[in-house]
Amino acid sequence: MRAENQKMKKIISTVFAGLVAAVSVADAGTPAMKVTVSDAGGRVAFKGSTNADGTFSTGSLNAGRYVVQFNATNSAVNGDQYALVISAGKRKVVADSVAGEKFLGGGVAMRLEVGSGLKISGLVTSALNVRVDPKTGKRLVWLAPRIGSNMPGRWVPEDSAEIVSSFNSGEIRREDVRKWQDHGDTPH
Repeated sequence: MRAENQKMKKIISTVFAGLVAAVSVADAGTPAMKVTVSDAGGRVAFKGSTNADGTFSTGSLNAGRYVVQFNATNSAVNGDQYALVISAGKRKVVADSVAGEKFLGGGVAMRLEVGSGLKISGLVTSALNVRVDPKTGKRLVWLAPRIGSNMPGRWVPEDSAEIVSSFNSGEIRREDVRKWQDHGDTPH
């Protein structure tokens, strides 16, 4: 049983590290956020900011329930959508699409149960047409329906062959075909 727990911890750690690495490359421009972590009694356990890659990590914490509060430091967040991920050990909380304006007002708060001696790690990233799969921790992007396919639009991993193919194929959008048909135009 102990070996299984160690193996699970390693898998979760690897998935979270991969998520951070993928987001670092894709969204290096996420504005810094103030991060405050408080225990159930309201005592501040951590106060800091997200790094340039949108991540943060506390020191080791006592077991208990914690609230992680995110606040924006400038108005650059207005009009954008953000994805948030916080985790401690096996526990993870994900918010797929949070309006930037919420970070300016009272901020955005998330709750997380923490085991003894664990850290809370987190990530804030732009979320326009992007979400985080809560089961795998991988970033998903919206793949629109393709002309001539029976497949509907769907969320797929950002590094999937489907996404790479759609970017490389010079795909014609359905809206363009309709416009050409409505106006009698032909593609060049």
